[in-house]
Amino acid sequence: MNLPVVVDITLGLVFIYLILSLLASEIQELIATFLQWRAKHLKKSIELLLAGGSQTKGSDIPDEESDITKAEELVQKLYNDPLINTLNQQTQEKIEKHLRVVTKKIDKKGLGEKQSGPSYLPSETFAITLLDTLKIPQLINHVKHPSEESKTNLHMILESYKQLKDGINNKTSPVHLKIQEIYRDIEDPEFRNIVNNLPNNVPDNLIKSLSVIAQRSRIKVGDLTEEMNQFKNEVETWFDRSMDRASGVYKRNAKGVAILIGISIAILTNTDTFYLVKRLSRDSVIRSTITQSASQRTDYINDSNARIQIEKLLENASIPIGLQNLNQQFELDTKGLNSDRVLLIRIWQFVKLICGWIVSGLAIAMGAPFWFDILNKVINVRNAGPKPVAYTKDQPSQK
Repeated sequence: MNLPVVVDITLGLVFIYLILSLLASEIQELIATFLQWRAKHLKKSIELLLAGGSQTKGSDIPDEESDITKAEELVQKLYNDPLINTLNQQTQEKIEKHLRVVTKKIDKKGLGEKQSGPSYLPSETFAITLLDTLKIPQLINHVKHPSEESKTNLHMILESYKQLKDGINNKTSPVHLKIQEIYRDIEDPEFRNIVNNLPNNVPDNLIKSLSVIAQRSRIKVGDLTEEMNQFKNEVETWFDRSMDRASGVYKRNAKGVAILIGISIAILTNTDTFYLVKRLSRDSVIRSTITQSASQRTDYINDSNARIQIEKLLENASIPIGLQNLNQQFELDTKGLNSDRVLLIRIWQFVKLICGWIVSGLAIAMGAPFWFDILNKVINVRNAGPKPVAYTKDQPSQK
């Protein structure tokens, strides 16, 4: 087998994987949209962020809610805020319409009336919404001397945050004097109204995290007003870094789903890599047809409309996949073979078929962008490099 044939076989395999990867990507995108994977993962990631990474539901103290439970309630308040609520989109609308036609059993509170959560949340929106929900800016407006000469800072405000309600309503409380030192007039009706409307279930770990961020902000600036602006920026950075980690988790989970979808497509389409190599190496007509289709459609496949033309590509390229090839895959000349030998060969053929499906499924799970890049490189190797630039009168050749 000479090098051009090997390159053509490689090109044919890459082309097949690319087409099936486009199909797998479309299926995964539909599933992710319908099940709201991104929105649910984002919401769960924010809950863990506010809970300080704690995933424990239970509590050793009776009637005391865990941080994750408090975080869930707080996140629900954040999602009800107009800034975040307006980011919600009806991403499932078209799919749900088809589902209602099929089932005809969706009640009045079914999928059609539910609004999916946002799949992406800007850090600035998160920081503004969180601080506004915790009423931090309103509390700062009531401090005694919000200037650089004052000893009052965000860390002190957050440190007494959880005891504010008890402090203003109970003069015997140990924190009462501390609150008097921080705020102007704790008997002011407006201030008391703000304190009494503070969220009840704020995770302890969230206040600790915000206190650490506040200390970091205090180091950079002195004035309380500037400190608040710096504090908001630090909260945005805190959110971005957490979402970067959450994005990595989502991609790992998505890769697992992509592998399952890839193997399923390989089985349903009977895409056996070992059989493909065998057919491409022996059948020059199929090999030539696929390589020509791949070369002619390189730019076309990169276009988003390629997904609509997948079936046409499969038909035009005469790709040797499908259940109709099973007879050839299990073809065996039994002359001169005893029954035990035939049985062993049949078992080996079956194991080989399953391994071929798995290899194809893993290849499909690599994704269309990966195979498109490989396709371009293989075509360049096959064509002995890229085409030279065509010079015109306006662009004379260099001497």
